[in-house]
Amino acid sequence: MDWIQLLYTRGEVDRAGKKLAVTGWVGNGRGEPDTRHALAVLNNWRAAHSFPLNTMQMGLRQRARNIEPEAIVSQRLKRAPATIAKLRRFPEMKLSRMQDIAGCRAILGSPVAVRELWSAHHRSKMKHQLIREVDYIQWPKASGYRGVHLVYRYRSDRNDTYNGLRIEIQLRSKLQHAWATAVETAGAIKDQALKSSEGNADWLRFFALAGSWLAIKERSPVVPETPSDPVELRDSLVGLANDLNVVGTLDDYRTFISYAPERLPSYCHYFLLERRPDTRSMAVRGFRKSELTGAARFYEEREEEIRGIDGAEVVLVAMDSVASLRAAYPNYLFDTDLFIEELDLATRRQVHLPGHPLHRLSRIPRRPRA
Repeated sequence: MDWIQLLYTRGEVDRAGKKLAVTGWVGNGRGEPDTRHALAVLNNWRAAHSFPLNTMQMGLRQRARNIEPEAIVSQRLKRAPATIAKLRRFPEMKLSRMQDIAGCRAILGSPVAVRELWSAHHRSKMKHQLIREVDYIQWPKASGYRGVHLVYRYRSDRNDTYNGLRIEIQLRSKLQHAWATAVETAGAIKDQALKSSEGNADWLRFFALAGSWLAIKERSPVVPETPSDPVELRDSLVGLANDLNVVGTLDDYRTFISYAPERLPSYCHYFLLERRPDTRSMAVRGFRKSELTGAARFYEEREEEIRGIDGAEVVLVAMDSVASLRAAYPNYLFDTDLFIEELDLATRRQVHLPGHPLHRLSRIPRRPRA
């Protein structure tokens, strides 16, 4: 297949990023000509990451399934509105150096499996350069987010076209993924950037507590500024969940999607997921592996069409099977079953967490500098 080529220099990419950080998100048919050009540069820069992303994803899948055959592996290109929002939050950031324009993710059963996969990457002989790694399991984010992030600079001796592009790999357990799914779902429902620690303070506090609750279940350090005692933590978590009607909010939206992945052709490799909370609808369009250029173009068109609609999102992802879509992207289906199940367990009076070291932990270890 023909992969999308880079059409602009990194200097042009960075200038486009600075322009979009000032103007904000606009569609292709809106704004001044230089703004429309900047968006075209961004779209090409994003789409050109597809080749190195696919290469990294294949290696991740092989290593993940050597450890856990049922591991879920997926890849995605970052949404243009999310990219521009990040540039606006961090004015000094250069678009050409943004680390998560393209990313792939592995979801495994436990933190132990996550660490085995992390070690497998260290032992591998791939030529790509590991330029950053952060252990958000040992040192959780204040938001409650946990997982392992690895950022590689792509390198190939046979084809240097894409050398230097950055690809982010995320490693998560199922519970860590359930938490992230719930945050994104609640953020979409409330039309707030909860995932970026922006929005209602009570909801942000709830998810920090929920992150600690799941961390305790996985025998991992708790989130900063949350109780380390399981009983105190549970009482705070359940009280806030009731005040916010968390289960009712998540469950209401979970039930409106009628989505049957088996109806999509089995040959599909790329999937465009479009979620519309305003109309309580979900659309999925599949593309063959050879149809990347068309899929990327359609991605840009749909981003423009839904611009300004509260909570509406579209993303282009790749999966090795149609059936894996629900497991890999439950947030786009408002599928928070596992998170709700864990929250329900927290409401029960007797919670058995035998011999957990966090019963005696007053604070998490000091996080090393990245």
